Amino acid sequence: MPTTPFDFSFADIPDQRGRTIVITGATSGLGFVAARELAKAGAHIIIGARNRDKAAHVAAALAGRGSVEIRPLDTASLDSIAAFAHDVLSEGPRIGALINNAGVSVARFDKGVDGTELTWATNVVGPAALAERLLPAMTGTDPRIVLVGSNLSQRTTAVPDLSGIDDASAFAQLGTYRSSKTAAAAVAVDLTDRLEATGSPIRSVIAHPGVAATAMNQQATTPMSRVTARAVDALLARTPDDAARSIVWAAVAPDVPQRTFIGPRLRRGDHRLHTVPVRGAAADPEFRAQVRNFVAQRTGLTVP
Repeated sequence: MPTTPFDFSFADIPDQRGRTIVITGATSGLGFVAARELAKAGAHIIIGARNRDKAAHVAAALAGRGSVEIRPLDTASLDSIAAFAHDVLSEGPRIGALINNAGVSVARFDKGVDGTELTWATNVVGPAALAERLLPAMTGTDPRIVLVGSNLSQRTTAVPDLSGIDDASAFAQLGTYRSSKTAAAAVAVDLTDRLEATGSPIRSVIAHPGVAATAMNQQATTPMSRVTARAVDALLARTPDDAARSIVWAAVAPDVPQRTFIGPRLRRGDHRLHTVPVRGAAADPEFRAQVRNFVAQRTGLTVP
């Protein structure tokens, strides 16, 4: 486990031939960069995509760059997740990594098709359900589940109120997003605990991209928030290629640590990756248990 800042570039990716990697949210931004670079390194990439037009564009953009297939997946829909997992599992692949990259920060209160507030449905419930369903296939080389987290969850001491998730009056775009990413980090650490308890070789790790100049970072809606977002982008935002390095490293490094956040500092000029312990509510076993129960209730899946 690296304990000091370290350099990593896509040229450092080890040979991925014979390894299957599933990536969500890879039709643009960080997920697209990760898919491109991992495919170039020899991995077989399965992309779960909701938008057919974007999926077709990605398929064309990655043609000739490696082995890539795209399958329909809406991470805010439990039925879609179940169908995607069934199709993947029926073909019997030995999955080496699942990269839960898909995420949203919606501007207004809305619910997903299953009745959960859309931010939480996409950022918490969906990734947790997909990981649980694909666990039986995580038998490839050095298997791990990579959550693309947010450093916002590291920078708050607030404990998300799981009882108010579907309350429209409690919705605020930034606060809801931050709470959802805190809960997602709790899911990842809880999965680490559960896998270790069974002696599983599967690792559950968290990578964060820092501030990235992607569509995800450009979803501000009010005039003031748009001005703020532009100022943050100008001062801190990294290119998608720079920001995606932590995600790729988490998917391929042999010494990737658990219960940590892996990613860059805020300062854009520092291109090293850093590992720091998970902080805040996600580090609290009691909160992790609450989120585990919440996910079990919302998905209907048995989460040991």
